Amino acid sequence: MPAAAWLLPAPHTLTGDDVLELRVPGNRAIVRQLEQRLRDLGARDAEPGEFTRRALDAGKLDLSRAEAVLQLVTATDDAARRNALADLSGRTAEQLAALTERLRALSARYEMSFDFSEEEHAEAFEQQLAADLQQFTDELRELLGAEPMAPRHQRPVIALFGPPNAGKSTLFNALLGKPRALVSEVAGTTRDPVEAELEMGAHHALLVDLSGVGTSDADLGRFAETARARALEADLLLLLDAPGQHELAGEFAELQRRDASVRSRALWVHTKADLGPSSGANPGLEAVAVSGGSGGGLAELRGRLIERLDQQASGGATSLLRVRAGEALKLLEREEAAPPEVRAGDVRRALKLLDEALLAETPGEVLSLIFSRFCIGK
Repeated sequence: MPAAAWLLPAPHTLTGDDVLELRVPGNRAIVRQLEQRLRDLGARDAEPGEFTRRALDAGKLDLSRAEAVLQLVTATDDAARRNALADLSGRTAEQLAALTERLRALSARYEMSFDFSEEEHAEAFEQQLAADLQQFTDELRELLGAEPMAPRHQRPVIALFGPPNAGKSTLFNALLGKPRALVSEVAGTTRDPVEAELEMGAHHALLVDLSGVGTSDADLGRFAETARARALEADLLLLLDAPGQHELAGEFAELQRRDASVRSRALWVHTKADLGPSSGANPGLEAVAVSGGSGGGLAELRGRLIERLDQQASGGATSLLRVRAGEALKLLEREEAAPPEVRAGDVRRALKLLDEALLAETPGEVLSLIFSRFCIGK
């Protein structure tokens, strides 16, 4: 069989490790046999985002460029792809760093203006400050490719997916703030999907309570295939894992087999957190614990959902750099006619967000959250 092996020595590889690259004919059966043989010899499959994480740890990539790999993998349109390529090249971080220093100088000028507020030329000084801040805001908007928010032609869909009695209907009602879905101890009560309008921050979403999937389904899987299909179509997928249940990981593995990109849209939700620990089967996804009955964890879950919806509305940007810079932009765009004292406060907060966007030392839990959204080992 024609094949080639290339040995790429450290530290001149992307990850900084020694790399063995095998090139074989593009036949799926051959590739599967080779993969299995390598596993038999002690190799393992890469974790989601593992190669990019190794490159980050080795100093080969900074955080913004590492996240750009995820953006590029999950890009669904040309705008998202262009943003990802700009971030991957490092241009976005360089330009944002230069803008951040300009905002730092503007912030200092605002503070100085208060010391000279009674001077003869104070009004002209404030007008110039406002003009310079407006120019800065326009340039930041252009860098991020941000356009004025337009009404969505299609509401984002948030789907609740999991085994029967995982607490989907209870969480559905808790997020809505009113009873809408029937809650029962009988497994499989929800059959046809239940839908309702949900307001999340500045977003109007469609919340969908799907029928349960798994062997405990009283309808013996009659509605499970519909639930899986709707789950794959959702913009955000909440995977509900309750104490004592162990089927969700297998169901999610099946969803990933059908569409690997579903991982980047998924959030693991440990329900009924007040009743005991989860199954422990979370496949490395971003997770949050809630109690639909007591309301514990709901505020955190809402915050996570709003952040995800903000990212999708901004063209699919998923990097912390773009998210924090976008939050700074929103601060600077509001209340343009506000008094200088108010604007100075907005500038200080925006500067803090931009500093966070460019932060090199990122907590390990934040890195784990980022790489949990990678759908493959890339």
